Amino acid sequence: MNKKELLGKRFREIRKSFGYTQEKIAEIAGIEPQSISKIESGKNFPLLSNLEKIADSLNIGLEEFFNYEHKKDFSEHDLIKIYKNLPPENKEKLIRIAHILEL
Repeated sequence: MNKKELLGKRFREIRKSFGYTQEKIAEIAGIEPQSISKIESGKNFPLLSNLEKIADSLNIGLEEFFNYEHKKDFSEHDLIKIYKNLPPENKEKLIRIAHILEL
């Protein structure tokens, strides 16, 4: 999943958690509802000024839109990348943990 898709997914989560439709969020930001759809589908990044308007109206911090790492879907490729970047002692720990989970 790329950054646009992750941000779009998080954007949708926030919108839904407040019970707003795409049309309502578009009204708050002063943009077309189709723009919200493109953001949520990961086709477009939102303008920072629009995110600020939305965050202010929802009374949340702007950083909430970028707090999506905890929701990331990890793949085998991600695990390999993480492993390669670990210092040797942590690689050993990760292998031990993997063996435990394998049981």
